[in-house]
Amino acid sequence: MGWRYQIPLFINKGYRVIAPDCLGYGRTDAPLDLNAYSHKSCADDIKELANQLGASKIILGGHDWGAALAYRVALWHPGLVTHLFTVCVPYSPPYKKYMTLEDMVAKVAPHFAYQLHFVSGKIEQAVKSKDENKQFLIALYGGRTQEKEFAFDPHKGVNLGLLPRLKKTWVIEEDEMEYYAWEFARHGLRGPLNWYRTRKINYEDELSLQQGTIDIPVLFIQALKDAALPPHLGKGMGKVIPQLTTKQVNASHWALWEKPEEVNAALEAWMDEVVKGSNGVAKL
Repeated sequence: MGWRYQIPLFINKGYRVIAPDCLGYGRTDAPLDLNAYSHKSCADDIKELANQLGASKIILGGHDWGAALAYRVALWHPGLVTHLFTVCVPYSPPYKKYMTLEDMVAKVAPHFAYQLHFVSGKIEQAVKSKDENKQFLIALYGGRTQEKEFAFDPHKGVNLGLLPRLKKTWVIEEDEMEYYAWEFARHGLRGPLNWYRTRKINYEDELSLQQGTIDIPVLFIQALKDAALPPHLGKGMGKVIPQLTTKQVNASHWALWEKPEEVNAALEAWMDEVVKGSNGVAKL
């Protein structure tokens, strides 16, 4: 559903498209075991999915946690992924030294403070019904109250008290919003929020990785208005991704929906020039 504006592009260009839910979302099992949400475990899931579909080589794309996972699939299974494209989330190589989320927020990334709220357990306690899930999602999708108050602040988290007062957001149509609310209510927010709770598990897993360089063609589509992922975060990617193409869109975190024409244009040019042309780096 998140890729509803991009999937037709790939199909019309003759590609087979597989768009699975990330673990914990939608119609997955949303297991209780936190280890199941580690990047290595989910990368292994993608590898197994490809095997079961008879795909020995894949072009892999992702947005948000899907983007973070896509990079890790390329690291854990380098023979599987031939080309990679991501939206919004820049690549961060495996850490050589562990840093807690609290330390990262305090010392490096104050705009990640919302993640402290996400891992606290308070949101799952407050957001349970379908309508509560809907209001929570509206907050993340930029919804505001009648008084123009935002309920989501990357430096703080979600103002749960404002959720009942949020009005519709222009980012997503009402019928699409209803669909998402029902899908999130299926298992609740525990599964999606578990992705924020695997920091130490991922660090320990990745100590065994031989390198952090991704040596395949990569397209990174950066959203310039992404409050949680400001543009400076992607500046050093070229050092660890030699075949990197970067394209920017003037959109928030939900660039796939806000600016589908611009995102699709970047994807199409890269697919034509790099994937089909196999010349390494596209000139966009």
